[in-house]
Amino acid sequence: MPDHFAPHVFVRSALAYVAPGVDPDDLDHELDLAPEDLYYLAASISLASGIDIPEHDALALRTVRQIEEYLARHHFR
Repeated sequence: MPDHFAPHVFVRSALAYVAPGVDPDDLDHELDLAPEDLYYLAASISLASGIDIPEHDALALRTVRQIEEYLARHHFR
């Protein structure tokens, strides 16, 4: 059975909660979130996806595309 892992679903949901003014479909726009909001976003995504995003990685994830690529890379670890 094929894997249907969809990182965008996790990112969209977390952004709607943490930063509702951010367009999750604008993949390359800088999120411009405060560090504590980035941590909260990462924690929300981690909780929903089961993929751990350490604090030092969360600070480096500045666009929706970067977050989605991170999730895709770490999905099977």
